Amino acid sequence: MQQLSRSHHIPRDPLLWVAMTVYVIVIGGLSLLRYAGYNAGLLDLGSMYQAIASVLRGEPLMLTSARGNVSRLAGHVEVIYFAFAPLLALWPDPRALLLGQAVLAASGAIPAYRLALRRLDSVLAARCIALIYLLYPVALTAVLFDFHGDTLAMPLLLWAIDAFDRRAARAAALWVGLSLLCKVYVAVPVAALGAYLFLWGGQRRAGLITAGVAGLYGALVFLVVRPRFASAGGVHIANDYINHYFGATETLFATSGERALAALVVVGPALFLAWRGWRWLLMAAPLIGAVLVSTGPGAGYHYAYHHYALAVPFMVMAVIDGAARLRDVAAAAPPDAKARSWRADLIFTTVVVGLTSALLVDQPLNPTFWMGLPGRGIDPSAYGVIARDRLKDRFLATYAPPRQAPIAASMFLAPRLADRDTLYAVRYPDDPGGERLPTLLPQVDYVLADALFDWRTVDGYTILGGPAYERAEIALLLRDPAFGLTVAEDGLLRFERNAGAPLTQRVGLAATNDLPEQTAYFGPIRLLGAEFKLVEGRRYRARFAWTATAPLPTDRSLIPVSTLDGVEARIVHLPTFALLPTAEWPVGAIIREEFDLELPADLPMGSYTWRVAWYDPAHPEAYATDERSQFMGAGPAAIGAIEVSQAVSQMAARLRK
Repeated sequence: MQQLSRSHHIPRDPLLWVAMTVYVIVIGGLSLLRYAGYNAGLLDLGSMYQAIASVLRGEPLMLTSARGNVSRLAGHVEVIYFAFAPLLALWPDPRALLLGQAVLAASGAIPAYRLALRRLDSVLAARCIALIYLLYPVALTAVLFDFHGDTLAMPLLLWAIDAFDRRAARAAALWVGLSLLCKVYVAVPVAALGAYLFLWGGQRRAGLITAGVAGLYGALVFLVVRPRFASAGGVHIANDYINHYFGATETLFATSGERALAALVVVGPALFLAWRGWRWLLMAAPLIGAVLVSTGPGAGYHYAYHHYALAVPFMVMAVIDGAARLRDVAAAAPPDAKARSWRADLIFTTVVVGLTSALLVDQPLNPTFWMGLPGRGIDPSAYGVIARDRLKDRFLATYAPPRQAPIAASMFLAPRLADRDTLYAVRYPDDPGGERLPTLLPQVDYVLADALFDWRTVDGYTILGGPAYERAEIALLLRDPAFGLTVAEDGLLRFERNAGAPLTQRVGLAATNDLPEQTAYFGPIRLLGAEFKLVEGRRYRARFAWTATAPLPTDRSLIPVSTLDGVEARIVHLPTFALLPTAEWPVGAIIREEFDLELPADLPMGSYTWRVAWYDPAHPEAYATDERSQFMGAGPAAIGAIEVSQAVSQMAARLRK
């Protein structure tokens, strides 16, 4: 058993180190899988990476917001991010931030263990408290959701509490200082910690100093730092926290049920013991309450995000304090009285915390993790990695614009492109579609869009994301004379300003069908004709004639996709996908489209059958363009072949007789 006199040293308990190692492997590994599957977006991982990478260029945490370039020192003031710049100098990759955060979060188990060992005189208790910290639901969701200052502050606050508990003033000052540097509102829990020390911790002087430092730092940030950097990027940032995060009070009633659930998840798992440590809960209340009544942006009050991370150290301390008080009650009871076992209650609390995480947090202990539900677990929009992700890797490695070029990129491609001065999203979450991009295009030279946007989740009966997510933006780009489409591979598109020889994309109504006759039916969509002609090199021009024999859905537009047997990359028909979508087709009219495509340079010689089908974006699996989302159940129709000859990529086309 570990000696209490050594409870201020790094514990040597092998179970603690095994738990921390498993945590880093599993939680850090899930973060890396989420990134590898292109499910970590510009908001927030890409923005954080861009801000920290800017330090290596001599800039003050600059990133591109929807309004232009701004400094994080004008917003959340995460000064701690400067400390991560050397890490990116060694490994210039967003995964460095994800791993660094996971390791730092795991380290919080050490002070949690030491505090419990010191207060409860039990290795069993110390192990339980370390597990409660590592498994606490809102601690896990914080680490799994990109990279944020509040998540970094979570273990640092525990280190600070441990230092105060052992009266190590210098160490306490260090950890408090690092915690404050993580985010502007960390001043609130630090001030609360100072209040606890003053009121109940027996360290009135240290408590006054701590609360005073937190107050002074908060004032310095709000009155000096944020205004100083408010226009650092050329766009003025209003110093209006209250309006930004608490202005939409009319939404509170409509979301009251979700907010109540969030409150239950934050405090409920530990409450069996933590209520006895109510003083620590009281110190956490201002932060928890502020998050619960926040109204924007998005559902920031939800437990799945990172905003409750700062409450976790107080919940851990409430459990420790509650167990200590229950132990003292048992010790003071008469010898013949039947006292409750604080150890049993602590074990029970640990089990409850673990079970809550297993049921609510999207990680391997959750049974739904393995079910492949849209947006969860092994699903491709959560932690799953699919073949198309390898295509994205290759696409970006080959066609990523130069680092000095200002660009806009699809939300989940953007983190791979974030080491640059200007990086907008093609579509932001608050944009209903195509409204913001026109104001951004004059500021960029390249746009990387995704016509098969394969991130999606289901919110009730609504699909968020899905393959048509950037349809309006792609249509706008195809019509913009300043931009030309230069690359199209599996729906991954690169548009370039003043492109020399863009890929042709045209569509319109025709009086008659002048193409070689073809017949294929996809429900009420009929193929009338098709042909393929070699343009030059490996560039090919495809022409199709379609008609609608009956009214098509008007609440959504279908997605036409072609494939070549043996070629992995799909071909999205951009003209009828974006320029004249099916929701706008008159019944009986002839729709004639033509578009260019480039065959892969390494495609072996041979004959490649061309197949085409239509897919319904209302289906949650439409990103895969397989039998699950085929419109009216009509499978791909073989309509021709492309011949790749032996003589330097010479191609010919013939229609199937």
